Amino acid sequence: MCRREEAVISIIVPVYNAEKFLDRCVQSVIDQTWSNWKLILVDDHSSDGSREVCRKWSERDERIELILHEKNGGAAAARNTGLDTLDFTNGYIAFLDSDDYLHPRYLESLYDLLQRRNADISWVSVNNTFEKKELLFPDIKFESANEYELTGKQLLMREDLRIMYSMVWGKLFKSKLWEKIRFPENYHYYEDGATTFKVLYEAKKVAVSDLKLYNYFYSEGSATRSNESKIRLYDGLHTQEDKISFYTEKEEPQLLRMAYTAYLTTVLKIMRECKKLPDSKEIYREMRKLYRKNYMKAVTNPDFSKGQRVKYVIYRFFPGLQKYYIRMKMKKMGY
Repeated sequence: MCRREEAVISIIVPVYNAEKFLDRCVQSVIDQTWSNWKLILVDDHSSDGSREVCRKWSERDERIELILHEKNGGAAAARNTGLDTLDFTNGYIAFLDSDDYLHPRYLESLYDLLQRRNADISWVSVNNTFEKKELLFPDIKFESANEYELTGKQLLMREDLRIMYSMVWGKLFKSKLWEKIRFPENYHYYEDGATTFKVLYEAKKVAVSDLKLYNYFYSEGSATRSNESKIRLYDGLHTQEDKISFYTEKEEPQLLRMAYTAYLTTVLKIMRECKKLPDSKEIYREMRKLYRKNYMKAVTNPDFSKGQRVKYVIYRFFPGLQKYYIRMKMKKMGY
């Protein structure tokens, strides 16, 4: 185990046309109570002033490294470039998006949680913010934090956590977990959803805290909430297909059943969200066919209650009902 002063945390930030947010993002790293970090800014051939902002920070602090892409490759390529600079025999890795920012105790809390729980990955909660400029933080009672731990495989079985565990940010990883894993550069969207589960699968223990220390800038114009596109919808589907292939190869029947459930959920989501696309009828028919072909994977899932299994039978005939179920579920969760 590394002593505290030896534990270097490498933070990888993909940067593309983020001039408006970069100062806040980097300043939040500068302000960390944990000082032994290395910030890797990968400018993905920005067309605004992002590169100069990055250069300014790299000249100001020797812990900040700037890497320049000569052509735009996307967030996956930028993160991979950052990963390729690291030594995987020691230290830790965190990821930060250029429009987000960190609570001052973010790195310290993640590291302490990981060490206390003897975990491979630590994970804190997220605070959604619409604030565009200021470094604003929710009132956090650190002494009242709720924590728990589970294995990576146990976490991957938690359908209620699937959306958040798919995100690569908000977590601290032992470097060795990333030695052979990279983000797929053929995806325009959801590249972390096609990647993070593979890292979790390798983790013997994941420590989780409900402290809201990662501040996620909730912009309607961000990549995953912008106007629907066929590419976005199908990238989401392909990430689920990746999981099916991965768990099939690993001979993990229980995780494979969960992957098929996520796949079916994504198929239903595409059926709901494709309506504004020019070829919506064709997409809808394709998804309806995929659902009918695979829905029995959920209906026969022994890990599900009878009520859960019946739900997927109902969706076989009335797929539109899923949106009402989601609304009720979100309301019950307080959203």
